[in-house]
Amino acid sequence: MLLVSVVHSAQSVDDLKRDTKSLYEATYNMAFDDILNFTHPLVFKFMQRADMYGAMDSAFQNDNYSIRYVYSTPHFDFSDIKALENGLYCVVSYENAIRMTYEKPINSEATQQKIKESIHKNFPNSIVTFEKDRNAFYIVKNDKLVAIADDFTEGKWKFISFDPNYKELLDAVITEKIRTQLGL
Repeated sequence: MLLVSVVHSAQSVDDLKRDTKSLYEATYNMAFDDILNFTHPLVFKFMQRADMYGAMDSAFQNDNYSIRYVYSTPHFDFSDIKALENGLYCVVSYENAIRMTYEKPINSEATQQKIKESIHKNFPNSIVTFEKDRNAFYIVKNDKLVAIADDFTEGKWKFISFDPNYKELLDAVITEKIRTQLGL
């Protein structure tokens, strides 16, 4: 029995690492359908899949700016996998970089500062650099995902981005009690 449990756990860790890497690559490639396929299904009770697709599409490319992930070889830090209430949970932390390129030239220092403040509000503790030659902001930030394998995911790893700014969405998928037990 112990051997079966260890083998199952090892397979789960391997699956988790594979799926985390696949999600990262889908995000970098802006493969929105793939990203949504890796999203925990309870998220879609909060927001329809088509609406999420549209929101991602307009956030990454609109009349004012475009956002692209800067590919690096990410170093994922995985917490211990915890069996809590209705499933398995793991917090995945990693450093991520994005570039936000503006359509219209940003020549004013005051405008640059205002945009930097807005970016810091959305991504606290990020490092933000204005790249004048690209008319872009280069943003390095620490991201967290919560990987969940439960009845809703049919035992497969699915993810939700841990962003305290979206508490209502987090509450729809992960209870406050579980977040506390995960150290979030």
